Amino acid sequence: MQVMNKELVLKIIESKGTKISTVSFVKADGTTRVINGLFRATSRMVGSERGVRQGIAMKERQQVAMYELVSKQWKSFYADKVVSIT
Repeated sequence: MQVMNKELVLKIIESKGTKISTVSFVKADGTTRVINGLFRATSRMVGSERGVRQGIAMKERQQVAMYELVSKQWKSFYADKVVSIT
């Protein structure tokens, strides 16, 4: 399974804004997961100082947070593991 270029993935995510998106990516165990949700949800993922540190660490690892609509939970994936994004 071929993954997308991470710079392209990050540009696509930036262009999505608050639109609903579907991302398919390869998990650490080699299986594929699909998330349907928002990159910039109106609710905050974290609000404490610890949460801010976590957000910075995720960004440094090229880890992208996404609010999944079905489960109503935040999920994340690595930009260099994305197979498709719409």
